[in-house]
Amino acid sequence: MRAWPALLLLAYAAYGDGLLVAILRGGPDGPWPLAPAPLLGLALAVAPAAWCARLFAVRARRRLAAGRSLRDVAAAVRPLLALAVVSYAVALTALLAAAGAAVAAVRPADSHADGGGSGAFAAFGGVSGFLAAVALGVLLFAARLLTVHGFPEPAAAGLLGACAAEALAPASLLAGRLPGCEVLARPVEAAVVAWGPGAVPALVCGVAALALLARAAAVLARASAHAAP
Repeated sequence: MRAWPALLLLAYAAYGDGLLVAILRGGPDGPWPLAPAPLLGLALAVAPAAWCARLFAVRARRRLAAGRSLRDVAAAVRPLLALAVVSYAVALTALLAAAGAAVAAVRPADSHADGGGSGAFAAFGGVSGFLAAVALGVLLFAARLLTVHGFPEPAAAGLLGACAAEALAPASLLAGRLPGCEVLARPVEAAVVAWGPGAVPALVCGVAALALLARAAAVLARASAHAAP
């Protein structure tokens, strides 16, 4: 898996919501604010991601060694995959909440901007922004699992698709400024007004993460995915 799609997704997590708000307000007229909470939380979640991925790999190989048939291996590996994903998602959620609380304490004025409210969610611009960070973390974790077990192509496709969909959001808002093209901006405008700017990456990364997890459930249940290198 190449790193640049993941870097683009992280860049959107830091700057994308601010860009959408700036465009909706008629800008951008200058630099828009950075959102540090998602990057801090995801950075803290690197260690749990590595631990969960390693634990899954070790236990899956044990099941492979003890399995009597390919069906037995698949039946044993899928619960392990689900456990790894859920364990990481729980750790990620806790770390993102801690990161949001830390940012809100250090930068209270920024945390309450744009109706973010109070508490840990405020540093993410609201609940939708927090969910977007969780979805991004799970997406990156699913891509990592697929890559390290020999399936980099679907991982790259999922990340690239998410990048393209996120880039389409501000592009559609800008295209909506053209005469007769207002309809292009309405879906994104409606989503941002109803749920906040974090609704866009939450939906995009959530769908991409589910797609990669479905693919992982299929291919990582194969015995060949856990053979010793």
